[in-house]
Order: sequence, then C-alpha cells, then structure tokens
Amino acid sequence: MKTFTLAALSIATLLSACATTPPTESQIASCRAMEGDMGLAARHDHAEMKGQGPNPMNLSHDRCRQILKSSQ
Repeated sequence: MKTFTLAALSIATLLSACATTPPTESQIASCRAMEGDMGLAARHDHAEMKGQGPNPMNLSHDRCRQILKSSQ
C-alpha cells in the first residue's frame, strides 16, 4: 500500500508541475496536430476504472485539452 501511495503522490506532483508550466509553441503545435489526427475526446480506460491509475495516453490528452484551452 505504501508503494501505491508513493506512486500516486509522484504522479500528482508531476501533474501539478505540468498544470502550472506554460506551454511552449512546440507543445501547442503538437496538441493541434493531435487534435486534427485523433481528436481530444476522453478515452475510456478499464485499468483506470479499476483504480489502477490513468494511462499515458489519457494524461497526454488531458494536458492537450488544458494547453489548447489556455492558448485560445
């Protein structure tokens, strides 16, 4: 249980850093390309629904939604 707590805190810390760091032009361009290719819809993930944490794809989609929302 301690390992899970440590992992969750590590992920939360990394995500909070992402949320407060302004996006670069290359990140904005990459997110626009991702939006054009596959959209930014939230994907459903069975592992996340089982409490195993978010997967990297969902994290990148969430970050792109934040970036594009703030860049408009």
